This record gives sequence, C-alpha cells and structure tokens, in this order.
Amino acid sequence: MTILYKVEGKDFSKDSVFPQKVVLCSVSARNIVAFSALQSGIVSSSHGGGDAGDASAPRTSLDVAASNVYVCDIVTPWEYYKVCSSKSLISVLQWSPNGEQLLLGYIGGRVEIWQPRNQSINLWVLQYHATVPSEDIVLAQFFHNGKGVSFNPQKKEHTYYAEKFERLDDRPTLCGFGGVASEGCILLTSSGLLAAFCLPMLQKAAAAGGAEGPTHEVLELTPTLHSIGVSRSFIEHCSLTPSPKGALSVAFSCGWQQQLVQCFKVSLSLEGELGLEQHLAIKSESQTSIFLGPLDGRRISHLKWTRVANEDVIFIAYACPDGAGSQLEQWTLTRRHQTVHALLQGGGGGGGGSNTKPNEFVQSESWEQVGKVHLNAALADICVTRLNVSSADCCQVYAILQDNSVQVLEPNTLKQLTHTQFEKVSDASGGVRFVSGDLTPTGQMLLIFDSYAQLHAMQAPLLKQASGSASVLLLLMLLEYCIVTGCDASDVLLLNLGSLEALVEKLTDNFTRQPSYVRHYYYANFLALKSNLCRVQQQEFDNLIILHAISTTFKSLLRPSDLGCQDKGPADNLAMKLAESIPDVDTVMLNLDAKDFTVEPVMLQSLQQLIQWVTDLALNMLHRLPEEVMKSKLSGKRPSYDISRDIVAIGSMRELLVMIRIWGLLNTQCLPVYTKTMDNIDVLVILFRLLTRLAQNPAEPDEVLLDECSLLSKQLLIPQPTRFSPTTLLSAQGFAAVKSGQLQFTSLVEPSCLQDMETEDVVFAKSVKDGVSNLQLGARPSTIRRCARCGFVFVNNASKVAKTSALKAWFSKWQHCHCGGFWKQIH
Repeated sequence: MTILYKVEGKDFSKDSVFPQKVVLCSVSARNIVAFSALQSGIVSSSHGGGDAGDASAPRTSLDVAASNVYVCDIVTPWEYYKVCSSKSLISVLQWSPNGEQLLLGYIGGRVEIWQPRNQSINLWVLQYHATVPSEDIVLAQFFHNGKGVSFNPQKKEHTYYAEKFERLDDRPTLCGFGGVASEGCILLTSSGLLAAFCLPMLQKAAAAGGAEGPTHEVLELTPTLHSIGVSRSFIEHCSLTPSPKGALSVAFSCGWQQQLVQCFKVSLSLEGELGLEQHLAIKSESQTSIFLGPLDGRRISHLKWTRVANEDVIFIAYACPDGAGSQLEQWTLTRRHQTVHALLQGGGGGGGGSNTKPNEFVQSESWEQVGKVHLNAALADICVTRLNVSSADCCQVYAILQDNSVQVLEPNTLKQLTHTQFEKVSDASGGVRFVSGDLTPTGQMLLIFDSYAQLHAMQAPLLKQASGSASVLLLLMLLEYCIVTGCDASDVLLLNLGSLEALVEKLTDNFTRQPSYVRHYYYANFLALKSNLCRVQQQEFDNLIILHAISTTFKSLLRPSDLGCQDKGPADNLAMKLAESIPDVDTVMLNLDAKDFTVEPVMLQSLQQLIQWVTDLALNMLHRLPEEVMKSKLSGKRPSYDISRDIVAIGSMRELLVMIRIWGLLNTQCLPVYTKTMDNIDVLVILFRLLTRLAQNPAEPDEVLLDECSLLSKQLLIPQPTRFSPTTLLSAQGFAAVKSGQLQFTSLVEPSCLQDMETEDVVFAKSVKDGVSNLQLGARPSTIRRCARCGFVFVNNASKVAKTSALKAWFSKWQHCHCGGFWKQIH
C-alpha cells in the first residue's frame, strides 16, 4: 500500500482544551470529503444560522466548544471550507447518493440537511431540519433510490458497456406514484426509536435554482416515529444497509445485552388515497439475530452491516480487556431449505383428494461466523469496498487501527493481505491517533482522519497486485464505470498512471465502438473524463465540451413544421445534407425547409454570445491549422488530441454554421460580429467552405486549404482565445513530479511543488471572461464563480442574464463545471 499525502491542520491546534476530538468523515460520490471536529476557542452559531462563509475568516477566541463541519475536495485537500458550527455534538455525517446534500445528526435529536448555494463549495445553506425531542441520533441514512451498477472485473476484456456493467434491479426504499423513488431520510435514536421523513420536491427544485441570502427559506419537517422493537432499550452500536427488495436492514447491540446483536427489517410505505394527502408509514420486523458466545471481558466496539457479493455480511469488532488489542469477526447470513416432516406438509388435509403440491421444504435463515482475526491494536474504524462487486475476491476490508496503521483483510477468511504503518504514536496516553475513515466511490483511495482532524490518504487498489495489461484493463474498466454511473473519477486519476497515452487511446477506442445511442447518452461524461485525463490539452477539451453543449442546446430549439409528414427531425435532415460535402452554405440552406429552423427572433438575439463563440472557435482553429501541421511535420509527433483533427467536432461546427446562417435571415442581430479589412467578404461562407474541405481529410489537410487558412488573418481580425487561470491540483503528474514519497500539505496553504508554472497566457490578461455565456466581465468583477478544479469562470447569478427560455435551458446545463468540479464563490 502506498501512502499518498497528509494534510496538517494549523487551525486544529494540538494544544486545544479538548485533545481527543470526535471526528467523523464521509466521502461523497463527487469525491468531496465532509468531516467534523470538536474544537475549542471558536464562536459557535445556533443550529439554523451556521457560518457558511470561508474557513479562513478571522475568528474571535472564546472559551466555547464548537462542533464544526468542513468539506474539501480530494484533488485540493489543503483547501477546506466551513459548512456550519453548532454547540451540540455531531453524531452522524452522511452524504446523499448523488453527493449534492449533506445530512447532519446531533446529540439532542436535531437533524439538518445542508446544500451548496448555487453549487458553490464554499457557500452552504440549510435546506431542511427536523427534531426528535429528547433523543440522540445514532444513525441516519438517505433513502436508497434503487439505482446501481454491478462491477465485475472478470469482464474487463469486454468492449461494450452493456456487457461490462449490469444494472441492478433493486427496489427503492420508498416508492411514490408510478414506482418512482422518493427522496427522504430515516433515523435511529439511541433509545430504539425510528424516525423518517420525505423531502418535498418543490422545495428541492427551488433550492437547485439557487435561493439567495436572507430570502432563502429553511423548511422544518415533521418525522414519522415508530419503535424499532416491541420494547426500547439503549443502543450502543448500530449499522444500516439497504436490501435489494427495498427494505432497510438494521443491526444493533444494546448496552445491557452484549451477547446479542439484534437484526430488524424496516419497510417504508405511503398510506392514504392517491391524489389526497398521504402520510409515511414505518413497519419494523424482527429478523434472525446473532447470538454470541462468552465474551470473556470483551465489549463490542463496532458493527457494520454490508453486502459482499450479493450476500448479507455483518462485521463485529470487540475491544479486548487490558489493552490486548481488538478482535474482528465476520458473520454471513445463510439461507437453507429445511425438510418438513410429512405430517406437517400442506397436502390439502387428510382427504387425499387434493391436487395441492406438498410443501416439502421451508426456507430458514441463520448467521454463521466465517472469519475471525485478532488485531494488535484497538480498532478505530472499518471500511469495506463501496462498489457493487459481483465476487468476494473483488472486495476488501480495511481495518483502521488506533496505532496509526491500516490492515487490509480478505473477506470470509479475514486473512491479512497487506499492512501499512503511518506515523508511530509517540505518547501512549495522549498521542495523535486514527479515529475514522472512509473509502472513495471507486475504492481507489482510503481517507483517514486522526484525533486532530488531520487528513491522511493512502492508495487502496481494488484487486491484489494487478500488473501489466491486466492493470491497464482494470483502470480502463474503472474509468468506464465512472462514465456509466456518473461518479467522479478523481480518485482513479490520482494514481500513478504510467501508461496514460495507451489508457486514453484504449478508452477512446472502446467508446467509439459503442452503439450510437450509447455514445450520444454518455458523450458529455466521456468528454469530461477525457479532459481530466489529458489535462495538458485542457483548453482543447474545454472547447469540445462547450461545443457539444451548444450543439445540443441549439438542436433542442428546432421543431418540424409538419409533425405528420416527416419521419426525421430537422437535425437529422441537416446531417443528411451535410454528408454530401457541399462546400457552399447557401446551397445547403436552399435544400432545407426553412420552416423547420424557425425560432423566435427575441430568443435568437439572446443566443448571440453563444453564436459568436462557435464562429470564434472555428476561426481560431482554422487560423492556427497551418502552424500546427508544420509543428507536427518538424517534430514528427502529433498531440494526443487536436480539435482540428476531430471529425465529430468539425461536423458539429458545420451544422451550427448552417443553423446560424438561417437564423441570421430571421434576425440579423444574432449574427457574429468581426472587424474586417474588406467589406465584401462573408465570414460564415468562408468558414463553412474551409471546414467542408477540412472534413474531407482532417488528418492530412491539402496545401490549398492551408494557404487559404493562412490568409484569414489578412481578411479579418482574429479574436484571441480565452485562457482560464490554472489551478493547483493533485494529479498523477503531480505525484510523479514529487519523488520524495508521501506528500506533506498544510491546510489553507497552496503547495508550491504542485503549482502550474506555465502562466504566460494569464499574466497579462486584463479582463475576466465568463466561459459559459461568452461575456466579458471586466478586469475586476464584483463576484464570480470559478471552478475549484480547472479555473473555469461562470457568472455569479445566471438568473439575471437568462432572459429567455433558451438561455435558461443553457444555464441549467452548468449546475457543475464541465470537469465535474464544484463552483467556488469569488468575491
């Protein structure tokens, strides 16, 4: 195992009044880490008014203990942002399945759900809160939506996504009208009380729109309560996992009955007539429990119920007396067919005339201990691979120990695979110790927090010592898994990808082999992943992603004039005409039905900035084409990606130019504007003719085409492309550049060893440009949003810019940056 980095927290002082802090952590599907820390010397806000500003703001030192929640991105772990503060102790920290909402449970019965305002990672707002009076929340979970994809490394050599990944047909925790999954949360208190509530869809939609400041409304929800058992008792340790049939499996141990681990199945349903007000109902059923043998002074310290290779598994950890370490056991739920005695078989009674088939077997369930291991130190936390793996060989168990070491165990046998020792505990009584940890969505990184809320990261590969071609195929499958599921792939990209070019080539080749409807559906995810892989050509991929987004937005505005007489839509007819390689845009336009491309003039004028961006991209690409061809001939090498050789991008530009030509007849105000040296030239005609010739042979452009491209700068002023400020990120190249082994970072201090030094294009920039709406914001805009990963700029309040439905649809595509990162509010 490889130790990747450590982030020392200067704000989490080791001289605090509270030396051993309660630290919880959770990693979202977007690879955002949320962690809590009990800290002294900080002013605490009330529950509803937590400080959502920047964590670097000055603080007043008071003798007050506060429970604070922070978030950070795994590619910028040194930069964290404060979510909220509370005087109550946080006991539960949980992300929603899509990584957009953060659930906080407190000692005292309060539950809060926070969400980034305008998808800005450094601005958080409280969306919902609920209270279970006089109770302590010990477990909380968002409803399972029933969606899942099975990951089977045995299929890594397959080409098609449908063969590699099998979609799981699981039932959601709560089904609404039409079987659609409902969103909500379920809670368990320390006295055995279940509470559940649904999240209102209208309020959630308003939150996604980005409510601002004091006008934002916090909604209080009333949970439905139900006792998990016939009698209630004090719960010490508990765990919950969704089952494929929609129920929730809960296991817990009581303080007064250590030799019994009780298991329950919790089901949720909506009761009431359809169309009227429905209420949430909770049903709890007792299941087969685990009866432990004599404990001999041991006490249960951890419980974890999970599913390994489609089997229910419970890990039970014990704290041994007299500092003798700890013990970990694995229990598996087995189902058997028990033979029923002939006298008890349901044969229809003793008449003998019934044709009912006798029930010869009955299914029984029991828990069996399949693995047991003794650990030399007290256990801090247990983590199990989060992927829906199809085989136990693909799953690993991570035992995080308080002596600052991690043991990787094999399921079923609990045989130790590897052991990694971090920093030694200097003082047996008050040293810094590991307290909690979590795995990234793909299971490639294990993130651990110590008692001072300092972050440690280690590589956690999915398979044991995969090497050579098998390693490349496994990485390829992990990346394609991220494309299919939408999970963030940053944890995979942080690995030392030695064969990066071969991996990108294989990824592209596999994607082009997919059916057309599969490519169309996953194209945006594919481009974002490829952009992050080839960060050297970041600007090229930025242009390609924005071009794809503009193309889909413009085509969505087209409506056929006669729905009954056309088998294909306007976009399909346009693609068929362009396949004939007609060099004149006006000739193509005359062969189309102009009524199919009719759009309201007001809406066209609102799209002028996007139309200008398309023509600027085509003009810049053609202008630098002769230089790029000459460079490749002299060096003998071609860049891994060049948009001028992408036949798909060239085809999209030609389609958009025809649409722009037609729309210019409807409203001349939407046409692009250029400074020309001659008045008799038509920019759209020239661009379309040159792109058509380039599309015939993009790999080897002819000399006549190159000569015409060289004359563009003499015919009109070429606009300079926008370069966005580089950001300091962790990457595979960053790890390769630092040969000293484990990286050391300090919180809120940007590491100089990872900074991008190629900033010539940015140093002399005098104006900030919005990359989404193609607007100049001036040299010093008041507030903007910049991507926390790639530096892409987005206007702060899109609702003020979007005056038409077309622009509103355009801005709705940018809830997150194209690279998958969150926005960061810049004042």
